[in-house]
Formats: sequence, structure tokens, C-alpha cells
Amino acid sequence: MDVFEAMRDRRSIRKYLDLPVEWDKVGSVVDAGRIAPSSGNLQTWKFIVVRSAEKRKALAEASAQQYWMEQAPVHIVILGVLNKHERFFGQRGKDLYAVQDCAMAAMQMMLAAHALGLGSCFVSAINEERVGQIVLMRGGERPMGILTLGYAAEHPSMPLRYRIENVAYLEVDAGLAYVQGYAPGRIADFDDSVTNWRFAERGINYVRQAAEDIDKLTKEKRKGLFHKLVAKAKSKVTAKGKE
Repeated sequence: MDVFEAMRDRRSIRKYLDLPVEWDKVGSVVDAGRIAPSSGNLQTWKFIVVRSAEKRKALAEASAQQYWMEQAPVHIVILGVLNKHERFFGQRGKDLYAVQDCAMAAMQMMLAAHALGLGSCFVSAINEERVGQIVLMRGGERPMGILTLGYAAEHPSMPLRYRIENVAYLEVDAGLAYVQGYAPGRIADFDDSVTNWRFAERGINYVRQAAEDIDKLTKEKRKGLFHKLVAKAKSKVTAKGKE
């Protein structure tokens, strides 16, 4: 797949088919992270592949209860090795370079997954301490995020994007662009429109996800109730037959 095609078509997938992912594809995705660029070529990352249903459920719980994650048959926990960054680059390496390196690795893995016909989503809303416990993290490391991986059960359209003139400027930064009169008013108006749209979308998605979570949690209870109703109906039929 052409790299530009992969970048245009890749989406964050939050619904997955109940299908296993071939191990060679998982390896190819992880290898894409391995060859990502890193500050000083330190390659200070670790990729923990999680397939256990129990651990995937625990990771979903530790990710702000995002239960949709459990559908993905593979989770890749991305760890940054902070002490190595700190030795070479001091506090800036620990606080910034480590995060940047892991983000670049995650992006390459997502593009590789898409090229292989897989869906993925980068999850950053995590309880770092709990995630570290789940994957038996060592000292001097920090969980940077979780990559869900699997065959997509949805095909989202491209979300609203800024136009190129709203984000790129020739030899001046955005602040100077406002002062010097580049598209006066248009950028600010567009920012407001995007912000309002994103807030509305977040509310809609929150309600939809809450409904799905409630449905999942009550499914077993409903199933039990159904069985009770069937048993009760059968007992009535049996009693009438005896009469």
C-alpha cells in the first residue's frame, strides 16, 4: 500500500470482529515500531503484546473503563524507558523525547496495521500505575499508551480536518499570521466551528458508548431473566397438562 494512501485511509477503530490476528501480522506491526526514528537513535521503548482476555479486560478497566477495547484480540502496551533518556539528555529527554519517540513508534505501527488490513486505535487515557502492574513493568519505565489491534468491524469516514491554509504558514508562525492579515477572521471562525463540532461529537459518542456499556453489563442479567420466564411458562404448560 502506498504510504500516502495509508495515511489518508487509516482510521481509529473501536469496533472489532471476533477474529484472531495472525501472529506474523502482529510481528510485522511490532517491527514497524522497532524501526521508527528516535532521539539519538536510543530506541528507548518496549512493546508488550497482550492477548490474554483477562489482561485485555484489565487494560480496558485501566483505560477509563473503555470496554470497547476488549473486542480487540491484541493489545500492544508501549513503554518508554525513561532512565536511559535521562542519562543521555537529562530532564528534557525524560519529559519530552521519550514521549515523542513512543508516539512516532505508535504511528508507524498504526500505518503498518492498516497496510496489513488490520484496524488499530491508540489509547492514551490510561492509569499508568495500573497498566504498569498488569504488564509487570520494571522501574525506570513509563506506559505511554495502548495500541488496540484487530480486524475492523467498522469503516468510519474521515473526520473533519483543517484545510492546509489553516495550519501551514510561510516563514512566519500562526500568531504573526493573524497580525499580518492572513485570511483575517476565517481561521478564528473555523477554529470555533471545529471546537463546537468536536464538543457535540464527544457528547454523542459518550451517550452511544454508555448505552453499549450498559447493554453489555445487563446482557447476562437479561439472559437469566429470559431463561426464568421460559422455565415459568413451561411449568405452567406442564401443570395444565396434568390437569
